[in-house]
Amino acid sequence: MMARSRAEDAAKWGWALLIWGAPWSHAAMTLGTVWVTLCALLVLKKRDTPSMSSAPLMWLLGLFAWGWLSLLWSDNLDWGLQLASIQVTLLALAFSWHAVPRPNLTAKWVFQSAALAMAGALAWGAWRVGQGEVLAGRDWTPWTSHIRLAMLAALGWVWGAENQSKTSLFLFGALWALFTAVTGSLTSALLWPLALVWVLWGRLSPSARRSMLAGSAAITLALAGGMALWLRPVPLPVPEAELPAFTAQGHAYIHHPERVVSEGGHRLHLFLCPMEWEDAWSQISDLPLLEPNAAGFTVRDRLPRYLTSLGWPKDGEHILQLTPQDVRAIEQGATHAIPAKGLRLRLRELRREWEVWQDGGNPSGHALFQRFAHWHAGWHAWMQSFWVGHGMGDTSSAMEQAYAQLGSDLAAPHRHRAHMQHLTWGISGGLIAVLLWLGFARAWHQGIGKLSRHALWGGVVVVLSCVFEDAWETQAGVVISFLALFGAFRRPAQTE
Repeated sequence: MMARSRAEDAAKWGWALLIWGAPWSHAAMTLGTVWVTLCALLVLKKRDTPSMSSAPLMWLLGLFAWGWLSLLWSDNLDWGLQLASIQVTLLALAFSWHAVPRPNLTAKWVFQSAALAMAGALAWGAWRVGQGEVLAGRDWTPWTSHIRLAMLAALGWVWGAENQSKTSLFLFGALWALFTAVTGSLTSALLWPLALVWVLWGRLSPSARRSMLAGSAAITLALAGGMALWLRPVPLPVPEAELPAFTAQGHAYIHHPERVVSEGGHRLHLFLCPMEWEDAWSQISDLPLLEPNAAGFTVRDRLPRYLTSLGWPKDGEHILQLTPQDVRAIEQGATHAIPAKGLRLRLRELRREWEVWQDGGNPSGHALFQRFAHWHAGWHAWMQSFWVGHGMGDTSSAMEQAYAQLGSDLAAPHRHRAHMQHLTWGISGGLIAVLLWLGFARAWHQGIGKLSRHALWGGVVVVLSCVFEDAWETQAGVVISFLALFGAFRRPAQTE
């Protein structure tokens, strides 16, 4: 009995390493997984271990076993075996559920780990910005992706609601909001308000909950309406028949009023006179108009967008009116006269993605809208082998074939996997894998999700993450998904 108690205490150290290492280090996650699994084996036969339905674990084992069996009809065994090793990690953790620390201790560690990780990311990014670097959103999270960190933050904020003070919860929410603003993470922007509602729901009285529900519905409708208004096409500056035909130098303007792409509240494909650009640009800059620079872009790509953001016609006369500061910004790759960072920049990019998509343009490089192309190709790939899939190792090759068969507009570097775990199960394992996945989800909800609000929230986080990512194909995704699904497990005597 004493040996088992010591093993349980040792397992807590493994869980601490796993949880605290998740946002920082793959090595820490691996060591924590091995540690926890070994400790769990030592206490596996303990009779007074609280019971949990084994149904979720059996469905999970069946799902993974079917994937491993699909390697028999996979050509790319290297990738298949790599995925299998990641799945073994999750399976080992899942079968170690009885070694999970008390839910309140797990919640405390996740809360603190997420807060420290976000603070560390912000401090690291601020230091780099102070050194003169220009950071993209993903550059703020060098250790793990912003999606994984947003998942951990969502778990920490909700799970910490019971054992953290109001001040701590408020500071956590503010820290997460700042993290969302600087990284521009749409996943984080989605999870933040959902987590806030979940936290408030558990702390309010029934009457207050009804008021909050009505208020949330009103805010959601207002935001949806505001978004619809914001995404409306920019109106033409004058009726189409009155658009000027010639520039001040006497050359013809090109107008495409049917195209809606804009920059800074002005239509891009109006007042275009490309024949005047090279001569005018050469008078104010030594950088060639058409020659790609070290960053891979040309001034020709940036110049019309920058002029549009100023509300100017794209002709020689207005190019000559650019200030030295404007010229330098264009040479450095600016597309807008007013710089933006973080979430503001991401929203600006989102509008452009939407307008390019409306114009039938190429969605390559547009993180949100190119996912529609991923999903389209993924669905096509699944339908080519509906029942048993293409095999866990050949998901990527099946996607490549689907892009080719569909004649996808996506450029080769952007022809990724499905970026939806729910769909990826179908591509790799067919309908059988999808049914096993749904069976696991139902068994988990019946055996764990219904036991507490916190456990159910973990399931919501995993489901949402699997909509936008192949969340179970990376080590960090597997570890955080396990924490979400099993970390808030409430034993029968402690159900809420």
